[in-house]
Amino acid sequence: MRPFKKFLVKSQRDRQDSAKLRVLLAGHLPPPIGGMATYYQSLMSSSLPERISLLFVQTSTHNREFPQSGRATLSNFVAAVKDCGRFFRAVVSHRPQICHIGTSFGLSFVKHSICIVIARVFGNRVLIHPHCSLSALYLDRPKLWRWYFRQVIRLTQGVIALSSEWMQVSQIVPGTQVYFLHNAINLAPYRSIAQERFTRPQKNCVVHILYMGNIGQAKGSFDLLKSAQWISSKGIEASFELVGSEMRPGELDRLHQQIDAAGLSKVIKIHSPVLGAEKLACFQDADVFAYPSYSEGMPMAVIEAMASGLPIVASNVGGLPDLLEEGVNGILVEPGHSDWLAAALLKIITDAQLRHSMQKKSAQIASEQYDIEHHVLKLVDIYAQSI
Repeated sequence: MRPFKKFLVKSQRDRQDSAKLRVLLAGHLPPPIGGMATYYQSLMSSSLPERISLLFVQTSTHNREFPQSGRATLSNFVAAVKDCGRFFRAVVSHRPQICHIGTSFGLSFVKHSICIVIARVFGNRVLIHPHCSLSALYLDRPKLWRWYFRQVIRLTQGVIALSSEWMQVSQIVPGTQVYFLHNAINLAPYRSIAQERFTRPQKNCVVHILYMGNIGQAKGSFDLLKSAQWISSKGIEASFELVGSEMRPGELDRLHQQIDAAGLSKVIKIHSPVLGAEKLACFQDADVFAYPSYSEGMPMAVIEAMASGLPIVASNVGGLPDLLEEGVNGILVEPGHSDWLAAALLKIITDAQLRHSMQKKSAQIASEQYDIEHHVLKLVDIYAQSI
């Protein structure tokens, strides 16, 4: 009877699996480290694989350094062909009902548009999930590119919009179904950081400002340097920690040179990307999180900072206004204005009561709105609606 029971259990499990929605999830897991990789890592570590019949396919090459991403090089072309081939094999083997395809701006969108065509040829329904701002992918692009974008969107059954900025796609491409779903993370490790922050004694000491993400001009790194210089000139003690990888070749060297020239080598420290316990330690040691980027989707690092109980000073672009309640858990500034950035940082640095209030509010907002399991329930519902 024992073998028969095993067969019966296996048969029941097979029937349950066959009844589940079959989804092919195309995205990026680290390395390299980045917001998109963090998002898909969070999804794969959640309950999503238990709720549906899920196959993940990597559509971004692991061994490419971030400064090489999106560039028109032979190596990137070869990598893109391999990524599309991997996606093709996954479609054939998994026979998904839905292909959920993550993408970004530039050549990433071109590559993933090929994946969309492959999925449609095999009769799959497609949801496209852009992990960037609409401005970067469409609004600020040439006319021909905008035409191409619209044709690609028309091939899909819908767009998963990570910020309210993306909701206007339904006007750009009439008839497009847009599903609003902001990013989310596993809050557990960050909740403990926030709890410890609120229970430890408040002391008058140097305020630590953290930035975590790609480092370069487009991320506002040089504006952060100018802000640090201005704050330091006022005799205010504050330290700046920039954690991440170089966005474009040569930018990191130029930033180091300007830091040395300004005499701020003891005020501003630049660190390589971190993961795990080292990453959590960065959030634990910080008092304020700065994110002065020029273009964004919905940065995972900002959500992590909020969950860790940090007030946010960030640019008023992309999905960042969705994350911040002005004057409640942070301050929004226009990108490229280092003087406004410095003033916002100075306000939080010099007002301990405001800083503490914003810290608590950030943790509360993250807990209520950005939990990965709540996100998974909404995502599964989106899958069901798109069939």
